[in-house]
Amino acid sequence: MIGTNFLSGANSRLLPPSIPFRFFMVAMICYMLFWVTLFFNAADLTGYMIGSGPLLSMIHIATLGILTMTVIGASLQLLSVATRKAFRGFWICRLLSWVYIPGFMLLAYGMFQGEHLGMMGGAILTAIGLLIFFYLIINNIRGVQGMAAIMAHCWTAMLSLIGLLILGIMLIIDMEHGFMSDHLAMVLSHFILAIFGFMSLLAMGFSYILVPMFALAPAPSEKIGRLSVASNTLAIIAILVGVNIYLNWVSLIGIFLAMVGVGVYLYGMMRVYGARMRKRLGTPFLLIRVGWAMLGLTIIWGAAGLMGYWSETGHTLFGVLAVVGWLLTFLTGILQRIIPFLSSMHTSGSGGIPMLASSMADERLLMVNAVGHLSGLAVVSFGVILDIFVIIKIGAVLGFIGASGLLCYLITVVCHMTRNQPKTP
Repeated sequence: MIGTNFLSGANSRLLPPSIPFRFFMVAMICYMLFWVTLFFNAADLTGYMIGSGPLLSMIHIATLGILTMTVIGASLQLLSVATRKAFRGFWICRLLSWVYIPGFMLLAYGMFQGEHLGMMGGAILTAIGLLIFFYLIINNIRGVQGMAAIMAHCWTAMLSLIGLLILGIMLIIDMEHGFMSDHLAMVLSHFILAIFGFMSLLAMGFSYILVPMFALAPAPSEKIGRLSVASNTLAIIAILVGVNIYLNWVSLIGIFLAMVGVGVYLYGMMRVYGARMRKRLGTPFLLIRVGWAMLGLTIIWGAAGLMGYWSETGHTLFGVLAVVGWLLTFLTGILQRIIPFLSSMHTSGSGGIPMLASSMADERLLMVNAVGHLSGLAVVSFGVILDIFVIIKIGAVLGFIGASGLLCYLITVVCHMTRNQPKTP
């Protein structure tokens, strides 16, 4: 599997910096908005299951606003570098942002206000934007040789994207017309496809590129990636079947397969981390490693729920672990490395030498982000377990402070990058 050598000739395949960084900027604004929404709706968090309102909006601010924005920005830039296939038309990448970002905003507003027309209009625009993203990714990975495991992650994630879009629109229609026999089962299916099918598989797939590159380590073997994606794909299918035909033992088989797939993935990542040449990896890898731990804990807690060991707030804790603990922590750590990395590729010092990350912004802001995010995660989880909304509010404040640190870091890096753009004839 590829490692650090995919950077050869990368500058010729770079997108204009305004494209990925517009997604990162919106993601960081949503990062702060997520904690604000949680603060003002903490009292309703543990009792929420389904229905429109601020909590549904908050969930989608996290998934569509933070996670998907980050994934889109990173994928558009890094995938073209990894596959050595540059995107030919930058206009379609810009079109994606012009459709997806306003669509997401309308969808989040419609969910917050409980306005069906706003939700439907926002969902359609968001779906169109994600279909453009689907086209860009599939067109880029089609026919790529020598990256079978990574491409399998991308293909499965993109198929999951189609499924979650269909279910998402159907769920919004069902809120108004009530044609589904089991709305909750469809909600769970939508959640599984979004969190574990789409975003988790993309995050895992890109790990095989980014972690070895940032750690200066050899990539794990192709067999590890193939076994992991195969197990995780079968796990998602089994869990979806079990949820929809009401057979708990089928879902338990899926959980077992997920444990295998996630275990193999984490084994591969630990081997990469242990073989790294760069011994001091800093704050980003603190978040990345905590994210890995939260992924394992999420799967274990999901198994506990299927076996009937959850308390009344168990489903809420599962959502916190999956969305905030695993994906948001991991992708925040990755973003802490991607932001200065991409900026250094777009700027150069004398003689064309890339700028050092420490010269772009105060890296103490990254520690503010890490401490705020991790303490917010811990306190919110504790508040959910005890079902005390005041504790959840405190966690939201800590998370907001952490998000503010990363937004300030991003703004500083973007200003630095703008000032140091190389002059072209």
